[in-house]
Amino acid sequence: MAVGFARAVELAVAEREAEWTRLERLRDALESALLARIPDAVVHGRGAPRAPHILNISVPGTDSESMLMALDLQGVACSAGSACQSGSIDPSHVLSACGVRHDLAIASIRMSLGSLSTEAHVTRVAELFPALIAKARRLSGLAMD
Repeated sequence: MAVGFARAVELAVAEREAEWTRLERLRDALESALLARIPDAVVHGRGAPRAPHILNISVPGTDSESMLMALDLQGVACSAGSACQSGSIDPSHVLSACGVRHDLAIASIRMSLGSLSTEAHVTRVAELFPALIAKARRLSGLAMD
């Protein structure tokens, strides 16, 4: 029984590593696509070790509350803070503690990828997010032409 359990753990670890690699690849593709389309966007944690399935991005001239509503209307579920802070409209306490400017902290969107996420999902978000950003900026009077 111990040998069987050890083998099960070995397989689970290998599967987790493969899944993390897949999620990291999707996250990086989404990040690259969004930064190419929205050059002034800020990816929090970029270049540092971070969770492979999380992309936290802020776009100047927007706020997370209106962006979350716009994304939700398009069928895209995101959050403004950490998972333990979901449902709150306050800026992320983690970003604030890291010294992120208030205007960027209130514009923070957390995109989480999971086992059901695909390249098609990434492509769809990368295509619709910039248009939603432009609309949010126009509505706020902060359009950046």
